[in-house]
Amino acid sequence: MPAAALTVVMNIALAGLFAASYATIAFMNPRQRAPVWFAASYAVGMLTPIAQLGLASGAWTGFFGAMVFFTFALGLILIVPALAIFYGRPVPWWLIAALVSATFLAAASLPRFDRNSLRFTETYQLPFLLAMLAGVWMVVKHSPRRASDLVLALMLFLTALHFPIKAAVAAHFGTGVNPANYIESPYALISQVSTGILLVATGLILLVNTGLAVVRDSATAAETDPLSGVLNRRGFEGRASHLLEQSRRRGTPVTLLLLDLDHFKAINDSLGHAAGDRAIRWFAAMLNETTPQSAVVARLGGEEFAVLLDRSTRETARLLAEAIREATLSGGEAEVPSMTVSIGVADMRPEDSLSLMTERADAALYEAKRAGRNRVVLAQQEQAVPRADNVVTLRRRDG
Repeated sequence: MPAAALTVVMNIALAGLFAASYATIAFMNPRQRAPVWFAASYAVGMLTPIAQLGLASGAWTGFFGAMVFFTFALGLILIVPALAIFYGRPVPWWLIAALVSATFLAAASLPRFDRNSLRFTETYQLPFLLAMLAGVWMVVKHSPRRASDLVLALMLFLTALHFPIKAAVAAHFGTGVNPANYIESPYALISQVSTGILLVATGLILLVNTGLAVVRDSATAAETDPLSGVLNRRGFEGRASHLLEQSRRRGTPVTLLLLDLDHFKAINDSLGHAAGDRAIRWFAAMLNETTPQSAVVARLGGEEFAVLLDRSTRETARLLAEAIREATLSGGEAEVPSMTVSIGVADMRPEDSLSLMTERADAALYEAKRAGRNRVVLAQQEQAVPRADNVVTLRRRDG
């Protein structure tokens, strides 16, 4: 058995292993669509070494030769939509159409050249080079450029670079007298080993990145309120504590708004919980639209929300709170019931922890409720927080 044949068999097994791994991730995490495309890429790519074994048999050389070329090109092209979905971008169908067109044009041009000429080998490798460069472009343009993304871009670029090198090597050593003799040529071993190593390395990096994305997605789901779409209490406490630490180091002001929808229980009792859910969703969306992008917005439970504002003074926070109060009073969609909101505002003191700052904002919110609701109250700056028996930190209010 030629040495290259054993490498071909190993490449079949490795491609199948990657396809199965991505398919398993996709099955266990239905929200993740990219692993389906990665699985398809390696599954189609697995057909290439299978076709090479068929080509070596000497039967149907035209069929197996075309299968080797087109399945390998398609397997690489599928990485482009997979990366687009992975990074949350629209699939660039125009780019995929261009890559498919280049593949067919290259295939149509091959009969014009001698099999072992540089023109033939360059044309043969061109679609693979273009597909990998398209993958590099997708990562560089659309990824957050984390370290793992940059490593992936580098590996895709090295894989792209090795295709023109393979063309020169193929022209130098030859690829066999005819397609059936390819697997016995010295070039076959070089080609199978180099391509196999690079695609396995790329597959491992993609597998790691996919796993990290699953972990991030799970963490986000655990910290997000499913009804409103904003952070839940757990997510708020983590983000807010981090922001307070940063602000302390920078010496920048931070303010906290605690918001409580007035008489919300009456909405659920009179209009039903579906109306209450619509009101919660609308209010959360309004907060996201009204507050700065850097704000930490959360639903703490029931009808109570929190907004932590970075680089915000008491006056800036008061004005924003009034804008939120006015927007709530004005109402939104036709199916959202009329409602008002009470807001307590506290700014960060040098000695403040998140809990201390929350206590003062909560006391201000209690004063807003006691004074008649539908108003904004600033926490007192000099005096300590009143610890009345009926003031409970971050309590859930029915009214």
